[in-house]
Amino acid sequence: MIWNSSKNKKMKSLKPQPLSFNDSFHIDMSDMDLSDSIESLPGLSGTKKLFLGRFNSDNLYAMMDKIGLIKHLQSIGFDELLVDIDVDQNRISYMRLYWREKTPSKQLIDLRVSESSFIPDKKFFKKNAVITPYSMIVIEWLSAKNPLKDFNDEKPQLPGQTNPGLGVLKYCFEMLYIMAKEVFKDGFLDIPDHMHGAIMYSKKFKFFDPAHEGIIRAVGRDLRKYSLSDISWGVLTGTIIDLSTNKPAIYDPGEQIHYVSKRMKKYFESKMYRTVLMKYYEKKRYFFDYDEMVRKREEILRSNKIEDL
Repeated sequence: MIWNSSKNKKMKSLKPQPLSFNDSFHIDMSDMDLSDSIESLPGLSGTKKLFLGRFNSDNLYAMMDKIGLIKHLQSIGFDELLVDIDVDQNRISYMRLYWREKTPSKQLIDLRVSESSFIPDKKFFKKNAVITPYSMIVIEWLSAKNPLKDFNDEKPQLPGQTNPGLGVLKYCFEMLYIMAKEVFKDGFLDIPDHMHGAIMYSKKFKFFDPAHEGIIRAVGRDLRKYSLSDISWGVLTGTIIDLSTNKPAIYDPGEQIHYVSKRMKKYFESKMYRTVLMKYYEKKRYFFDYDEMVRKREEILRSNKIEDL
């Protein structure tokens, strides 16, 4: 599989104090469900299944134990953890972590990844630059769900969310980082379908397009007092206003990347990348019509289930 950035959708909209690369979303995301979707074919049968062609179930359990994920899950009530791996006909690797038994109701984590070459658009580089494809791990799906908890006022349900999360995002990223180094990848890539997914990933990921990165940071600056749930509803109801256009901010997905290799790190630290990022960070301003969001949210929920949105 090859990702060509010129053919993929990008985030355009959703502003100044000096930019700090820690100046993003101060949102408690420890209990959020993580999920982005892809349709996959059934698993291959009769073949030796290794995650990314390298790791068996014992390897993955040992990795989760080493980074502290197993201890974290045990601390919130989950013992007797079971790892299941699979590979489908699209060569997508599956890792599912279960509690006590391998049934859907006891599934805690569902991670699906693939290997791909990422060919960036030439507009991101200097004229006549030689563009070498990046070798990436693509996150096709990542979901973490807590079957023992219910939503509450402190941890409200997000649009499209079915269960509270497990607080495992940082562990999942650490595990993916180790995997990428083990299989000699430049990094790992995700294209979140929703704004709240991009916000959650922004702690560790950067948009390859520096304009999009500047925009997501401007959103983080201007909406930092609001919860992830509020922002998600703001995008859904069109009540987050891009003041440069005086129109509702629109989220259009683009590639978010966590780099591993030195050559990919060099791109994100380049003067060209940072200059464009700062241009959009300083240009953009956002206003959240919170009261109108609440009104529209109530109207939507009168006829729709939140998990179906």
